[in-house]
Amino acid sequence: MRKKLSILTLMLVCSLIGPALPLPTLKAMPRSLKTEPVFPDQRVSAKRAAYWLVSSFQNDDGGYASFGPGANQAPSTVPGTLDAILALAAAGYNPSALFPGKENAPIGYLTANEDELISFAEDNGGSAGKVVLALSASAVNPRSFNGHDYVADLADHLEPSGSYSSGDPFKQSIAMLGVASAGEPVPNASVLWLEGLQAPSGAWGDGFGTVDNADSTAIAIMAILAAGKTPARASISDAVDFLDNAQQSNGGWSYGPGLAPSANSTALVIQALAALGENWYSASGPWVKGGQSPLDALLSYQSASGAFQSDFGQGPFDDFYATVQSLPAVTGRAFPLPARLVAAERALGCLDAMQHATSGGWPAFAGGAVDAGGTSRAIQAIAALNENPQSARWTTAGGTDAAEALEALTPGYLSSGRGGRVGIVMQGLVASGPPYTVTDFAGEDLTLLMAGHLAPNGEYDSTAFGIFAHAEAMLGLLRAGEPVAQSAIDFLVSADVAGSWGDPDSNGITLQVLGELGRGAPTTTLAVLKSTQTADGGWGFGGVAGPNATSEVVQGLTAAGQNPFGPDWSQVVDGQIMTPVDVIMAEQADNGCWPNQFGPGDDPYATTDAILLLASQPGWGFSLSHLPFTSAGQ
Repeated sequence: MRKKLSILTLMLVCSLIGPALPLPTLKAMPRSLKTEPVFPDQRVSAKRAAYWLVSSFQNDDGGYASFGPGANQAPSTVPGTLDAILALAAAGYNPSALFPGKENAPIGYLTANEDELISFAEDNGGSAGKVVLALSASAVNPRSFNGHDYVADLADHLEPSGSYSSGDPFKQSIAMLGVASAGEPVPNASVLWLEGLQAPSGAWGDGFGTVDNADSTAIAIMAILAAGKTPARASISDAVDFLDNAQQSNGGWSYGPGLAPSANSTALVIQALAALGENWYSASGPWVKGGQSPLDALLSYQSASGAFQSDFGQGPFDDFYATVQSLPAVTGRAFPLPARLVAAERALGCLDAMQHATSGGWPAFAGGAVDAGGTSRAIQAIAALNENPQSARWTTAGGTDAAEALEALTPGYLSSGRGGRVGIVMQGLVASGPPYTVTDFAGEDLTLLMAGHLAPNGEYDSTAFGIFAHAEAMLGLLRAGEPVAQSAIDFLVSADVAGSWGDPDSNGITLQVLGELGRGAPTTTLAVLKSTQTADGGWGFGGVAGPNATSEVVQGLTAAGQNPFGPDWSQVVDGQIMTPVDVIMAEQADNGCWPNQFGPGDDPYATTDAILLLASQPGWGFSLSHLPFTSAGQ
């Protein structure tokens, strides 16, 4: 027992940010070449693994031990918690949200242990990179987490040589990935420093004596690609050749020569292959070996509990470290993981450029005139990212800020139209904050104005062309804290036809209204949204996902207690679990804007809707009543 404890202690010290150091006594046991996975569907596999991770291993303080047999069996650590955060974020779960039955979340643990987190980040570039990588993946700003700038910590580790005070390839790679995850350029000197450690075999060592190390090679590939280099670069092609030669007979990889393949090493190589755009997932791909693809090999390590397993000679066991390293690979995601906040901040730059220099407002659509509708939507997007629409950034040279622009544009906007326009203005002024109120805005009491638009049948606005304007009116009242007429609620509910209000946009905004009314989503509507999801994971018209429809649905599902960023609302495309946010982020232009789907130009409406999607913070998407899982894993 003393020997085993000393090995675990050594693993903890040596793998603070890198892979577990395999020693001769820790050789993984070989497996048969063809092993049927318990959960062959990647979405079910990811969901099961994430559930095991939180329900069986998360400590009461919200953190995770780097090593241990289960929850509350060992004290939480910063590196263990960061590993878990990366795994959960890769699977589409919110590390800031409370898991059903838990009182603390992983991000909450980091918040409560700020001193330890800062000390960890200041230790070396790899540690700082890991902090930035995890926070960015969690849609948390690493430049101001608890008032501390971890991106600055990471930059402080950069030496003239290009090294991030790292000392070994794995830490250097993590540092570089952290830089990229924050949207910063990776210095070319850092790439050259890392490449200078590459062995003639094409591999990188682990810094502890294992020269031909698949784990370090895989993470180095991801880091060099994240620095903007192409797969044609000599260091990358040499590394791929090494991985080809190092692949084991079951389709997976081992930590080093003479060791049996493991979930950990196989997972990291899969991430590298995903970054390269290789086919690592299909039965006909070039990486099939022993009758198994790398994906098959990885899934074969998953147990019925959902955990991924290790075997060091005494039989397979559910392993925290194997699980956190396997989850990103199961989802088909390379590092750095998608950084929603970085994308949203780039989009704010687009809105900044679109703001009218004189009026301070925005048009609703590309090529359109500035009006209160477009201005209200821009204000809501700005506020969703915790910026003040009345601040200097959103004030014209003439001194008009965004909220003042909305007030000035409102009379003309409300001169035509009915309750829907009033609701849109209400949403914008609520997002603007004090001193604006719905009872005194642009010379109007908007609540009285809305009441005057209520028709005897319960419509706040004409529904001849759909429910959307009526729903916008209701949202305006709800967000202003004003009562909604019961007849309007009854009308909305009665307009449901077999779970649908006509199209994805209408279904999405209706779910937002029902959610804010405290009503659950009809199961028929969830089924309709499932059936209308595009092949790549979003929503739109004609089978093409667009930011507007996708954003409305995502906001609606979030309001209904669903998790539209998780496996349940995803499609598997080329080995990657594609969620709605993946689809929309892929459509963002280099200038931060989203284009008009139906014509030329950067579209304010699409951009503001995309920001609202990116700013969404869903919970886990299921309650205790949904557990344990059904046999289908749903």
